Amino acid sequence: MRYIAVCVMVLLLYTENAECKETFTVEKIGRYLTEENPYVYSAVGKQYVDEARVQTSMGSFDTVLSSHYDKKEYPLSDGRYMDLTLAKPIGNGIEFLAGYRKAEGIQEYNNIKTGDEGEFRVGVKVPVFALLNDMNYRKYSVSSASLNAGESKFEAQNNLRHLYSSVFVAYYTLLYYSELLKLEKTLLGKAEQRNIFTQKRVKSGALPEIALLEAEQQVINRRQRLLATQNSYHNAFKIFLNYLNLPKNDFDARYELPTLSMLKKSATAVEKDFSKAFEKRPDLKALEYRKMKLDLESDYNALSKYPDVSVSAYSVHDVRYGSGTKVAFNMNFPLERRGYEGKKVEIQKGLTQVEEQQNKLKMELKTNLENLFYSQEVLNDNIENVQKEIKLVEALEEAENKKYRLGSSSLFQVNQREIYTLQVKQKKLEYDLNALLIQQEIKREMGDLLPR
Repeated sequence: MRYIAVCVMVLLLYTENAECKETFTVEKIGRYLTEENPYVYSAVGKQYVDEARVQTSMGSFDTVLSSHYDKKEYPLSDGRYMDLTLAKPIGNGIEFLAGYRKAEGIQEYNNIKTGDEGEFRVGVKVPVFALLNDMNYRKYSVSSASLNAGESKFEAQNNLRHLYSSVFVAYYTLLYYSELLKLEKTLLGKAEQRNIFTQKRVKSGALPEIALLEAEQQVINRRQRLLATQNSYHNAFKIFLNYLNLPKNDFDARYELPTLSMLKKSATAVEKDFSKAFEKRPDLKALEYRKMKLDLESDYNALSKYPDVSVSAYSVHDVRYGSGTKVAFNMNFPLERRGYEGKKVEIQKGLTQVEEQQNKLKMELKTNLENLFYSQEVLNDNIENVQKEIKLVEALEEAENKKYRLGSSSLFQVNQREIYTLQVKQKKLEYDLNALLIQQEIKREMGDLLPR
C-alpha cells in the first residue's frame, strides 16, 4: 500500500509540474536576449564605447591650469622665472587666458621683466578664419565623436537585426525537428506493433518465417531513422539554447515547445510597404550618419583654404610698474595647398561611394522583398495542397494495412505506404517551417527588431 501511495504522489507531482510549464512562444524569446547575454552585448558593445568617446572628446574644452618654474645660476648671471596660468577654450575656437608670473634676474625669459611682486595678466587668443567659419579642431573632434556614436547606435541595431533573425531561425528549426521526431516515433511504433502482429501470424502458420525477418528489418531501419532525427533535434536544441544563454535543464523545467502549425496560425501578415522598410532599416540610417561625418570633414577641411591666422591680445598689470598690453599676429599658409585639394577630392569620392551604397541597398531590399512575398504566396498554395494530400495518403495507408491484415498485401507495400505518408507529413512540416522562415526574413529585410 505504501508503495502505491508513493507512486500516486509522484504521479500527482509530475502532473502538477507538467501543468505549470509554459509554452515557449515567440514572445518569450525576448526575456533572454538582454545585454547580459554575450551574443547581445557583442552586437551592441561598440555603441557604448563610442558613446564614452563623446565624453572623452569634451575634454578638449576643459579648463587647463599650467605652471612653469625656472631657476638658473651661472658663473656670471642668475635668474628665476615663475608662471601660473589658467586657459579656457570655448566652442567657437576662442581661448581665454588668466595668470600670474614673476621674473627675476637676467632677461632670458622672452624679455620679461616684472617687479618684486610679479604681474597679473589676462588675454584672449582668436583664430580668425576658424571663428568666421564656425569650425575649429576642438569642435570638429566633439562633433565627429557624436556622429560616430550615432552611427554605432544604428550599426548596433543592424547587428541585433541579424542576431534576432538567427535566433528565430534556430527556434523554428528546433520546432521542425521536434515535430519530425514525433512523426518518426509514430512510424517506429507502427513497425513495432506490426512486428508483434507478424510474430503471432508466423506462430499460427498464417505467414512464412521470412515475413518476421522483414518485419524486424523494418523496426531496425526505423530505429536508425529515429536516432538520426534525435541527433538533429539535439543539435538544434543546443544551438537555440546557446543563443538564449540558458541551460537545457532550466528550459525543460519551465517550458514546453509549441507546434509549428500553432505558430503559423498566430503569425501576423507583414505590410508590403517598401518606403517603410527604407525608413526603418538601421544600416541605411548608419550610412546617413556616415554622410554627415563626411560633410563635417568637408567643413573642417574648408579651413585649409585660408591661412591659419590667429590674433592674441594680452593685458598685464604689474604691481610695481603698472599696466600694459601686448598684441600678437600669427599666420601660417601652405602655398601649394595639396593637402586641402587632396582631402576635398577624397571627401567627394567618399560621399559618392556612400550614396551609391545606399542606392544599392535599396534596390536589393526591394528585389528581396518582392521575391519573398511571391515565395510566400506560392508556399501558402502548397500548404493547402499538401493538407489535401495528407488526407489521401492516410486513407491509402489505412487501406493497405487492412489488406495486409486480410492477407492480400505484403509488408513491403505497407512499409512503402507508411514511409510515403511520413514523407508527405514531413513535407507539410517543411512548408510550415519555410513559411515562418520567409516571414522572419521579410521582417529582417523590413528592419523590424524584436520588441524589448
